[in-house]
Amino acid sequence: MAHCKQVWDQPRKALFFLNASSGNLPMPFVQALMAMGLRPVPLSGPPGMKVVDVGIQRMLDAIAAREADVVLGSHDGDFLPHVQALLGTERRVALLGFPEFVNAGYVELREQGLEVFDLEHDAQAFNQPLPRVRILDIESFDPQAFL
Repeated sequence: MAHCKQVWDQPRKALFFLNASSGNLPMPFVQALMAMGLRPVPLSGPPGMKVVDVGIQRMLDAIAAREADVVLGSHDGDFLPHVQALLGTERRVALLGFPEFVNAGYVELREQGLEVFDLEHDAQAFNQPLPRVRILDIESFDPQAFL
């Protein structure tokens, strides 16, 4: 949330979609989400339905009808057509996650204006470096980090 405010400097809403098809909510987790400023969106549906994916897809479709910027915290390719539909307008669209895990379909969307924010390096969401394996640009390679 802080990173989004810093880079785009505008009001924002943070939603966290949960599968509540069991009829139960993990209240400690829900309370933790709320304490972090996220609004839980518990969804339920029939067996086998990916209710979280369907909820996010419907939300992205609803956002497409508004003038709003979007940051989606996901690597999942199930949202590709919905994210692509948001591009090509005045709005800013970004993914927040680990770039090395982002579905390959998003790569060409970067050419259409999709931004990718690194959860560790851009958003600085962790207190210490993570043991990630990713391609490093030689210009920013720091051998000391590996010693």
